[in-house]
Amino acid sequence: MRPVLLGFFLLLGVMRSASPEPPPLKEAFARDFDMGVACASLASLSPEERALIVREFKVITPGSHFKPDHTQPAEGRFTFEQADALVDFAQSNGLAVVGHTLAWHNQTPAWFFADGPNPASRELLLKRLRDHIHAVVGRYRGRVKGWDVVNEGLSDKSDEYLRPNKWQQMVGDDYIAQAFAFAQEADPGAELYFNDYGTEYPHKRAKLIRLVKELQARGIRIDGVGIQCHLQLDRIPFEELEQSIAAFHALGVKVMITELDLDLVERLVWGADTTQHEEPTATNLGWKVAPPELLQRQAEQYAQLFRIFRRQHAAVDRVTIWHLHDGKSFLNNWPVKGRTNHPLLFDRHLQPKPAFDAVLAVASEPRS
Repeated sequence: MRPVLLGFFLLLGVMRSASPEPPPLKEAFARDFDMGVACASLASLSPEERALIVREFKVITPGSHFKPDHTQPAEGRFTFEQADALVDFAQSNGLAVVGHTLAWHNQTPAWFFADGPNPASRELLLKRLRDHIHAVVGRYRGRVKGWDVVNEGLSDKSDEYLRPNKWQQMVGDDYIAQAFAFAQEADPGAELYFNDYGTEYPHKRAKLIRLVKELQARGIRIDGVGIQCHLQLDRIPFEELEQSIAAFHALGVKVMITELDLDLVERLVWGADTTQHEEPTATNLGWKVAPPELLQRQAEQYAQLFRIFRRQHAAVDRVTIWHLHDGKSFLNNWPVKGRTNHPLLFDRHLQPKPAFDAVLAVASEPRS
């Protein structure tokens, strides 16, 4: 390397090392909302990944280890080891925990819905739901801040209200109210949330408004709603998202952005219906190294999102990034197996991306 170039790079390194370290996300947005992150099991996290979580975030959401197939794979046989480890880690490092999730159409063992060779009755299914919620929520009473009581219970179809899953078909529409009532019994001090994707769009926004009002009319406590925000580059409905946040806040509930990521790779599936899949093509498998121009557009669009969240800081209680870095994202294997995606704020080497810098810069802007 020529001496002039060598000198330039040495000077650049000195300048970077002399620059003050940026504040962590949880401090930068402390006056606006809590910053959260999702993660898999504690055993899957390296020491460096654990340190990054503790540095940057205030709330942690276990991706799978509170779900029914992990906590009760067979009736009466509970397996809490991985959930216990994650809660212990969170508590020892000053992180709040959100439990995800108690009732869902996915990751629920088949035994819940069977009575020997026959389908379970409504009464048996409700008993199992209550027993499950009491066992799981009760175990972590006082240690988990809040629970995604029901996940993805709204239909994507314009002419349907609730998703026609086994809970809805075998119990009835009131399975949601029953689940919330059971969770309140199990831990009256925990916050109770309904979580879904696509509620930034008007057709699902209206359904969630209806659901919240119905629960409130029945005297069932619901403390917050989660807008997942699995978004796609250049296809973000910014205005509709802000309208949804304001509409839900007007109902008197907290609003949380619960599963935020921004997909760089083309896909036809919207939202996060994990039952849908696509065949690999030349355009949906991604790149080992993301094109710089896409990373820049991603950064700009993340910044736009966080400007909305800050404008709506009276409504938005938490913003959770769905997993720590690009290598951990479920978007590497959905809706196409084996693609390489770059949807988060940190890259696979735990380094901040342009999106991280853009988001952090928003925290210093005056609120519009």
